[in-house]
Amino acid sequence: MDLIHFGYDLLKLFIFILPAMVANGTPVIVHGLPPIDMGKKWRDGRRIFGDGKTWGGILSGIIAGLIIGSIESVIIWHNMLYDAFIASFGALIGDLIASFIKRRIGLERGAPAPLLDQLDFYVGALVFLYLFDGKIFNIYAELLFAVLIYALHRTTNYMAYKLKLKNVPW
Repeated sequence: MDLIHFGYDLLKLFIFILPAMVANGTPVIVHGLPPIDMGKKWRDGRRIFGDGKTWGGILSGIIAGLIIGSIESVIIWHNMLYDAFIASFGALIGDLIASFIKRRIGLERGAPAPLLDQLDFYVGALVFLYLFDGKIFNIYAELLFAVLIYALHRTTNYMAYKLKLKNVPW
């Protein structure tokens, strides 16, 4: 594979994942409404997701992802709304699954879970784009993008912490 095609694959992946990235970051800023798990506990006695996963966060994340998809549609001249919805919804489901896993292994809200915290939304978006839209991307571009997302996620979370939008820097 030549560098030009690889660059194109990276750009294409970025275009499809950007709504998911925005959807994942939006609930930190816009949240509220009741917790998704409504305070219920799993059979292990721990919360299903915890107070950090709210209906307001899910709705604001999907809306933000759709706004990005709308902007991409205007710029690219291709309807990106369905793709944006799928990627955003997948990202938020990936984040919920990560939260569920963290509760099951005894990690409380805000406790670090390296890689899981940074890549849950990305994997969720990729899986949903594949399952519901048939999108397949270059595996090398996906891996490089995972490294970039990891670094970007760490940086933006640290910035959100400094701005007092988050209680922890991860």
